[in-house]
Amino acid sequence: MASLHYEILTDPAPLRVPEAGEESPGAVHIVVSNPTMDEVIWYSIEVRVPFGQADGDLTLHPKTVSVRVEHNTATKPGEEPAVVWDGDTGVLTVTARPNTLFQKAGSFALVLDGFPVSGTAGLVLLQVTERAANGARVQSNPVTLSLLKQVSRVPRNFRPKDSLVASGRDVVLRWDGPDALTYRIQGPDGSVETVTSRNGASGWEWSPKAGQEPKRDATYILMATSAGSQQPGSFLTTTVHLRSPEFESVAATNGVHTPWVEGTADKGRITFTARGAQVQDDAQAPGTVTAATADVETVTAASVRGRDTGAGWIRFPSDGIRVGHGAGDDLGTVTADKISVNGINTPWVGDRDAGKGWIEFPRSGANVRKDGTQEWGTVAADKADLNGINTKWVQGRTAADGWIEFPAAGLNVFQGGGNRQWGTVAADKADMNDVSASGSLVVRGESEFEGKVNANGHLSVRNGGAWVMHTNDGKISVNGELRVQGDSLFIGKLNANGHLSVRNKDVGWIMHTRDDLVAINGDLRVHGALRSDS
Repeated sequence: MASLHYEILTDPAPLRVPEAGEESPGAVHIVVSNPTMDEVIWYSIEVRVPFGQADGDLTLHPKTVSVRVEHNTATKPGEEPAVVWDGDTGVLTVTARPNTLFQKAGSFALVLDGFPVSGTAGLVLLQVTERAANGARVQSNPVTLSLLKQVSRVPRNFRPKDSLVASGRDVVLRWDGPDALTYRIQGPDGSVETVTSRNGASGWEWSPKAGQEPKRDATYILMATSAGSQQPGSFLTTTVHLRSPEFESVAATNGVHTPWVEGTADKGRITFTARGAQVQDDAQAPGTVTAATADVETVTAASVRGRDTGAGWIRFPSDGIRVGHGAGDDLGTVTADKISVNGINTPWVGDRDAGKGWIEFPRSGANVRKDGTQEWGTVAADKADLNGINTKWVQGRTAADGWIEFPAAGLNVFQGGGNRQWGTVAADKADMNDVSASGSLVVRGESEFEGKVNANGHLSVRNGGAWVMHTNDGKISVNGELRVQGDSLFIGKLNANGHLSVRNKDVGWIMHTRDDLVAINGDLRVHGALRSDS
């Protein structure tokens, strides 16, 4: 009888025999324990593992086995046993250090793993030889441990062929399992389909029928039951992810992260770039955005046009904008409430009504026309600041206002009403080389004449309302004093009905008349006769 207790466990339990074309990894755990409250003197434990392809062999490849000791409470720290695996003979040897004891109620686990299970189902017997002290002598105690290798009775490894697919048509599900089981697949919508045949070369394979392909990530459930069994059976799940999922709606509280978004039936696409977003059609060419309102800070476009084929359009050449209409290059019309520009280059400018006034721009300047024709129009303005005006006539704003015409000789001023009656020129000052007046010339204020003043008719000089001097019918009448500075020559009679004074600037007055008296201040020289009535 062995001094220690031995128990064997496998992972999986039981070990699974591989199917054709696959490997089935396994692990063996041998738990060695002291079932007593006394320390045990032990020397070694040898485990012989059968290998080959027979039903009683653990593995075909013993050199792949790795061994170790785990959960050791059998020895004190620093007294761990030595573990050696011989891959040629399939023997595991555990050797105690000299003078060490197997602690009371202690244990450790010998682990053999990393090997593929051999391909034939059956019972495998592991032969254990324990060398321990029995009183004063060393005794070898044999122990046989057994484990099972079985063909799988449940499905396993339920997985998609590709976990990330382009569309639902590419979904392929695979699994391994015995043919004796009945397999059913439950889809993401809850529908269940029975798998009637093994489609895969080395296992089972299934794809959804046409029209039942998933449009977004989908989880499938594999249900396996034995024929006539009352047991609930086995259930495995797997999930397939679609590169281009479709959703009835999306509610995201923390944003959606995706490189692009594409339509379902119509394959228009929005691609997100470092600068923003690009809208593309189903051929990935620049597409069309349709919206009721667009609120943007900047639009960069080769052209902008209305929705209709014959609608207006705006293009953006390097020098500004070009407004046109229709499918060709015909220029169009800009309609706006106001326009603020630094300059306008145009052959003409007109009102919205084609029958109203318009302005054309020849090389010589601007022509104002009326009624949509070539007839001259009217310019109305508060002020005009011009270097020159060429016009036949100028008039006030109403037909009753005065007007000026410009004959070859100069200008004529007329009263309003169209009767060509001479009008009146009113000015603060007038600087002229010559003044000719066929009627009265009225000057209010001071008048300075450098040269001659010729009045072929009547010349009147007034002070306020009363006349001071006037000429009429060859006579000059002075109403007041007449002062002559310098030499005076009178040919004819000089009549002074009031006071006549002759002065010299150095002496003062020389002669004057007053009250029927003639007074002489100085010498009186008479060349000829001097006559006196008294």
